[in-house]
Amino acid sequence: MGRATSHTKKDYQTLQDIAETRDDVAQFWYTEFQSRTRVYPQDISAPITLSPNAAVNTFGAWTQIIPAGTVPFSFHVHSLQTMGAGGADSFFVQLAISANPSGTQMLGEKAFALGAAGRARVDFASPTVPANTPIYGRVKTAAGTTTINVSLSVVRCLCTPDLTTLLAARRNSWPW
Repeated sequence: MGRATSHTKKDYQTLQDIAETRDDVAQFWYTEFQSRTRVYPQDISAPITLSPNAAVNTFGAWTQIIPAGTVPFSFHVHSLQTMGAGGADSFFVQLAISANPSGTQMLGEKAFALGAAGRARVDFASPTVPANTPIYGRVKTAAGTTTINVSLSVVRCLCTPDLTTLLAARRNSWPW
């Protein structure tokens, strides 16, 4: 006892094959059905500015990033892009689907630091957001006064197990 048999090695190989297949299917699913991103706001010259409260480590007010009725389908927040900051600082950003969020209305939060250039892409994995739902954000910083300009990338959530529907939706004209 205690020695591996050829049967045990076959079981291990089978499990490896299953894991690789699962990863291949997940990559296919993402590539085919959820990889088309869209940035909000669409006007790159008018990013959304998040401002902390004037006190150190204190959140500022909730600011609308995506207005209600803008995204006509279910989606996930894929990433937050910083489009410049008021200076080098450490930032803590929260996203929500309400200007007064509670419980499940919170989409998540990220902490990150920026240098003087103030540009970064911060990955974000949110739960599914219903169509036409607004997105709000707020920030607190180590300095307490550094603002940050942001935009969000979203990916469409195609929630159906029917492959024909998914393929048809994938082939729709841009943007969706």
